[in-house]
Amino acid sequence: MKEKNKVIITIIGVILFKLLYLLTRHVQEDAFITWRVAKNIIDYGVYGFNGEERISSSTTHLYVLICVFFRLLFSDYFIYPLLIFNGILFTLGTKYLADLLLNNTTSKILFIIFVCLLPPALKISILGMEFGMLFFLYVLFLYYALVKRQKWAFIILPVLIIWTRLDAGLFLVITFLYDWIRQKKLNYPFILGGILGGLTIMSFNYFYFGEIVNNTIVAKKIAYESNKTFGDHISEMISNTNFYSMLKIPRELCSVNVFFIITLLLSIFSLFKIKNKLNKTQSFILFIIYTYSCIRIAIFGIVNSWFDWYYWIPQIFMFVPVILLFIENVSVPKVSAYILIFCIPLTLYQTVHSIATGNGEWNYNRNVGIYIDRIEPDKNKTIYMESAGYISYFSKLKVIDYVGLVDKRVTQEFIKDRKNVTENILKDLKPNYILEFNNPMFKGAVDSATRSHYQLIKEFHISDVAKSDNYILNKIYRLKPSGTDYYLYKRID
Repeated sequence: MKEKNKVIITIIGVILFKLLYLLTRHVQEDAFITWRVAKNIIDYGVYGFNGEERISSSTTHLYVLICVFFRLLFSDYFIYPLLIFNGILFTLGTKYLADLLLNNTTSKILFIIFVCLLPPALKISILGMEFGMLFFLYVLFLYYALVKRQKWAFIILPVLIIWTRLDAGLFLVITFLYDWIRQKKLNYPFILGGILGGLTIMSFNYFYFGEIVNNTIVAKKIAYESNKTFGDHISEMISNTNFYSMLKIPRELCSVNVFFIITLLLSIFSLFKIKNKLNKTQSFILFIIYTYSCIRIAIFGIVNSWFDWYYWIPQIFMFVPVILLFIENVSVPKVSAYILIFCIPLTLYQTVHSIATGNGEWNYNRNVGIYIDRIEPDKNKTIYMESAGYISYFSKLKVIDYVGLVDKRVTQEFIKDRKNVTENILKDLKPNYILEFNNPMFKGAVDSATRSHYQLIKEFHISDVAKSDNYILNKIYRLKPSGTDYYLYKRID
């Protein structure tokens, strides 16, 4: 009981510490898409984004329903309770993972602390997206299904995982193959759970939205279509310093993703160094999560999926062997070395990143949305803009987004005439407002006749918020001025 109390106290302490990051107000742009969908369900009784139009503009159906519950419970003040809920789920997930991989209580405590302080772990806990819940479900599945062999877990948890994210099916495929090899026979409850998950999510999409795959996935595929060769994708993956590793480096400072290469080599070394010190079950679980992380990063990296959140959980799983190497046999020199080399620098990095990004997005993007809300009382008016996150959430206007995530008409315009998609959208859909981040409007992508229908009414400059009277904050804001200059146009005819 005393050992359990130590773990409980650690979990509570970690959760309380992570609450400090809520003060940075660093919330992921795409979380606001999910939250607007949840609000749309409450206001219109329709799973959509713009009023009564049905559209699967969120990639996570289960998390949308969780958000609906929190909105009903806390009204407009639901954000912080939801973020706390996400942080609790992720922290509990690290506890279950510690139970799977370690035997010693002290090692488990250190594992929980060190995993929870990794940059992607902090982002999962505070950025408002579904990955805290997804991480928890992953580990719960490993614990109750693969190790405890509970039939209910093989059936129910795959359904919840797939309803959280359709692409999470990759995790289930890898775990199924590992389990099949280990058990030397097919696991029929597992197969049933996978079939139920895939069948129910695709049936819901088909009968409710008239599509099999979520609109966001289809829209991104069409909008970001390119003629790059496989070699181009590999080259882009190697040179893109903004993803895969826990530290983001501006491309102008480094042309190769050095930190990812270092992390990969270090994790491979740690994996084979630690595997002989684990029992068969622990080694089995470790190789599952490591294989998943590598395959996930490889697949999404090669196709150049440049979205941070695709890599958060794989980054954590990939770093687990490194943490295990330092804490498996607890000693003061090894733990101290990890704290100095990894824990303090990585935590400080994420702290600076969250302060800067939170300032730019909350105090800048949010205020742009609030300004638009104030000048336009008719919420049936439309705005054509790049992101459907902060600004659209707080402006409350109907959105025509550049990619087609929340408006299928944009996707149709891409299909009809990709080269002139912007020109055709302005002519055919006639948005009441345009929020552009270039000036003049769209850098010649539209002709003068089309531009004549719009008047520039307001400029927003990131430099206005990328400064502070506080010396330290001023340095942080200038180090990473999260945001861009916006130009607001209004249709004048």
